[in-house]
Amino acid sequence: MRLSLAPYRLLFREPFGTAHGLRDGTDSVFVRLEHEGVVGYGEATLPPYVKETPDQVIRSLREPGLVRSLEDLSAISPALPDWFDRVGSTAGRTALSTAYYDLVFKLLNISSSSHFQGTVRPKAMVTLGHGDPANYAARIARLPAGFGVLKIKLGTPHDLAILQAVLATDDRPLLLDANQGWTRPEQALEALAMAGPGRVVGIEQPFHAEDTINHLKLSRLTDVPVIADESVQDVADLERHGDAFGGVNIKLMKCGGLDRALALAVRARALGKVVMLGSMSESSLGCAAMFSLAGHAELLDLDGPWLLKNDPFTGLTVRDGTMAVEGPIGFGVSMVSGVQLPWI
Repeated sequence: MRLSLAPYRLLFREPFGTAHGLRDGTDSVFVRLEHEGVVGYGEATLPPYVKETPDQVIRSLREPGLVRSLEDLSAISPALPDWFDRVGSTAGRTALSTAYYDLVFKLLNISSSSHFQGTVRPKAMVTLGHGDPANYAARIARLPAGFGVLKIKLGTPHDLAILQAVLATDDRPLLLDANQGWTRPEQALEALAMAGPGRVVGIEQPFHAEDTINHLKLSRLTDVPVIADESVQDVADLERHGDAFGGVNIKLMKCGGLDRALALAVRARALGKVVMLGSMSESSLGCAAMFSLAGHAELLDLDGPWLLKNDPFTGLTVRDGTMAVEGPIGFGVSMVSGVQLPWI
């Protein structure tokens, strides 16, 4: 078994704005596991508002004895070994376990989606970051085709002008994402009233992660699901704060891997919550890994590859409002021909 790591900066096609600020890309670390000529890949993507850095991820995956812990594949199984819980980095655990899954699924000659199963056919969304409302018509025209839901980043002083510009240009269902930028339920209710009945499929993380009171108030004032992002990182958070939310946006980088993401999705559905599979601007690799769980979700927020200009992987597609992968085994994506990552 050979473990290799590659620090890499994913760059956006155009600057991407949220309530956290404007940025041109996202630092990441790619993981490569090779066993008898078969290769599995994983990814840790680390926007500036998360707690971990690429250096921390790399150090966690260079711990002595880590590769030896991976050596025994004599009984190949998708069951994740218990020692993964001891990896000292949430993003590092995500990247390494993702590479392990990809490798094992390839050795077993199966697709990740067939392993994780599920019965739902979710809708895929594409995201518009912050910007000048006057430019939204042109920006919407440049969005990739095939996505069934339009996600709008809000949480600015110009939210109603942004929403008005979108409504005048696009007729798709909307998801409103304030990224903790609102402080009062009335701000959400104003936006819902402007959008009109039945147009909005969800309101994502409108208030601060710890503001359970306002999330609960808003959930009681509208039938539109209030979807947790930063407020719910794992099953324990869901049990503590679930009453305040009608849904949860599950992200690999915040929960620590596909096994934990699946557990959260299954529990959320058992509680009657809307399940949304999200990303932190990952490449086609990270988004395809999360797409493995699509059968357990209603919404896919996995448009990161379409926002990038230097995606090192390919094979994730969107058509008729939902997603698919091109490859038949593993996560169904592959390295772009000619791309050389700086493996160390």
